[in-house]
Amino acid sequence: MKIERKKVSMQVFDRIKEMIQQEKMKPGDKLPTEKQLSEMFGVSRTPVREALSVLEASGLTTSKQGGGSVIQATSLSNLMEETQFEFVDPKEVLNLLETRIILETEAARLAAERRTPEELEEMKQNLDAIRLSQDENQIGYKEDIAFHNAIVKASHNPILNQTIEGVTNLYEKAIRFSLMKNMGVSEKRVQVLSEHERIYAAICQGNGPKAKEEMQTHLSNARKKFEEELNQAANS
Repeated sequence: MKIERKKVSMQVFDRIKEMIQQEKMKPGDKLPTEKQLSEMFGVSRTPVREALSVLEASGLTTSKQGGGSVIQATSLSNLMEETQFEFVDPKEVLNLLETRIILETEAARLAAERRTPEELEEMKQNLDAIRLSQDENQIGYKEDIAFHNAIVKASHNPILNQTIEGVTNLYEKAIRFSLMKNMGVSEKRVQVLSEHERIYAAICQGNGPKAKEEMQTHLSNARKKFEEELNQAANS
């Protein structure tokens, strides 16, 4: 577990994160002391102290009275660092997915009724990009987000656009987390692509109710998959 001398504090930061994950530490669990971490990684206490400061600044830990650091629960609404997403309360992710269902089903209906030829072309390009990302075995979360954002844009409702933009940071991490779970499971990736294709087809046809229905199915499936993963983790 010895640390290379290059960028020591960030290597310590990464090793502490790995330790938290491998040992499945939960909110309230205490990290080893600075001295113990220094001995574990074979470095001085200075880079350890710096790494612990980064952990605390990013919301993963909090200082304990009397010394030491404790894992703390991370609120999705305060999510700033990508590394935090693994420690978010799963119920908050479900709330985010529920919010997506509320907003994006109506956005899909409006897009079917209001989209321009140029906006349809943008959706098609984004859909092609999702397909390509699967062919190249990439996560494809940016392509997924771009497709959904193009639909919201085509609703021609600036308030709806602003609302979606307001949760984009959380949105991106939730989608990436969800799609990462599908990596290596071809049938799940094919299903997600097929759902996107059906949404696009309904919008192309100008069928608002159908577009809303397909978006409802797509996002409800995403929420259901996350709940299943949550239950499996709880029972493992």
